[in-house]
Amino acid sequence: MMIDYTQTYKTWSLPPNVMEATLSHPYYPTARCIELGVFNFHRFAFYFWAKWTNEKKDNIVPDLITFDWHQDLSYPEDIEKEWLTKLDIGNLFEVSFYSWAKLHPFNDNHIVSAAYLNLIGDIYVVCKQTHHGKVDDGVKEFKDIQSKIHHIRKFENYEKLLKFAETKNIEQIYFDIDLDYFTIENSTSNGKQYFTYMKDKEIKEMFILENPLMQWVMKRIEGMTIAFEPEHTGGINKSMKYYNLLEKLFFNGSVFKWKTTWKHFT
Repeated sequence: MMIDYTQTYKTWSLPPNVMEATLSHPYYPTARCIELGVFNFHRFAFYFWAKWTNEKKDNIVPDLITFDWHQDLSYPEDIEKEWLTKLDIGNLFEVSFYSWAKLHPFNDNHIVSAAYLNLIGDIYVVCKQTHHGKVDDGVKEFKDIQSKIHHIRKFENYEKLLKFAETKNIEQIYFDIDLDYFTIENSTSNGKQYFTYMKDKEIKEMFILENPLMQWVMKRIEGMTIAFEPEHTGGINKSMKYYNLLEKLFFNGSVFKWKTTWKHFT
């Protein structure tokens, strides 16, 4: 007998092993809220970008800033573009299922797939991976389903991103972090289960809210996603370590605990 795959609980559409929290806006805490999505597999960020963009009232499509060891910039193939064309963005259960079952399980095409549907605008990637094209190799252009041009830029470090961003009139962003960004050597770079990591001090200096880039980001943020990716961070314990480090930098308590808010910053 075939299983009935229709949605039973209409108010629950999150993909498997995904959590979302509603938080006051870090820059305008008394005026509005944003959501934080956390999950194991990076491709589930697609669900949140679709949800947030579809719910926006101002018709502005935020740009994406993502920190990731990998580039995750594979283009959807023709058959995937056909699937995306048929996807009902207004149906969160359908978007959830697509994020889980139809996006590539290697988590490498969710970004450009989202851009193809104009769920995100221009793309800015701070990354370390080089064997799929050099970092800082100039701007790439990608045409979405409506023939709108999206620009893709990669940066070796956050300082170069900040220097570029300060020259552009960027109104809104989605902020995305894959925790494997904090690795130096990993299973992708060496083909072995050998991992080395950035120093905690370096991470804190980069993501503390007083950092000029974080000030710039938080003023424009429309939503935030964090991917644990334990396979690429060296295990669950390592993922939790770096998540906890970020949580202490960003928030005054543990996320998903009542009354937790962003740390105050000037």
